[in-house]
Amino acid sequence: MSISKKLKKTVKNQIEETVVPKELDDQIRASFIRYHEKKEKFSMKKRVLTICLAAAILLPTGVYAALNSSSYFTGENNLNGLVNEGVKRAVSEGLSVPMDQKITDQGISIHFQEVYVEDTKVLIHYRIEKEDGGLVPFEFDTTGLDVISVEPDGSKYVENPTYQEKGVEGFRVLNFIGTDREDNIPYYLTDAEGKEIMTGIADHDRPEGILAFVTDGSKLPQSITLNVDANRIGKTKGKWSGKVVIDQSKAQEATKAAK
Repeated sequence: MSISKKLKKTVKNQIEETVVPKELDDQIRASFIRYHEKKEKFSMKKRVLTICLAAAILLPTGVYAALNSSSYFTGENNLNGLVNEGVKRAVSEGLSVPMDQKITDQGISIHFQEVYVEDTKVLIHYRIEKEDGGLVPFEFDTTGLDVISVEPDGSKYVENPTYQEKGVEGFRVLNFIGTDREDNIPYYLTDAEGKEIMTGIADHDRPEGILAFVTDGSKLPQSITLNVDANRIGKTKGKWSGKVVIDQSKAQEATKAAK
């Protein structure tokens, strides 16, 4: 077989084995329809095939990742400036990592779905789900508490309730996700030896949101594990305890892209 025939066969096999994601394929077909409405003189079969082949060649270079806007981090989720334009730019270049880790009790799961890591920062997208996959309601049990905030009357909460504790000045905020830990934070990071990593922590404290861990500027260790220790979600008491290893494979690239 000649070199040219071998090359054609190799390219043909590679194209046939390449799978174009449904979302991109739908965009391609919609694009064709717009072209068709402008009366371009190409058949649909030829147009779709040509663009799909071009997409198949571009996909391995990361172009599809750049077009993908499905990341939770690219939405309107600023979280006190921690999800800034640099993060969104890096994520648009495919520098976050999908996750599918769940910690479950009482029919409720804390579902970790995506992580973004820089040298000094970790962002994690989570959902708190019922057994059917839907989000749990944003609700609280304030029984026995001296609530000082306005509670909803037959409507949904929009903010965490605040309450007065006897013998304590000021007021306290009732967290949606409760814990027995002294610092009242149900999440923390540890290194390879199990030692807690000192970071600042921010989260949305909602049925869906982002957890953020930020150092004082020091570089994170090479091995990071997310630890979860919660005893209440909304009105439901239970035990959500577990560990999730954080993928840092794209941290170096993300740090550069976010600058």
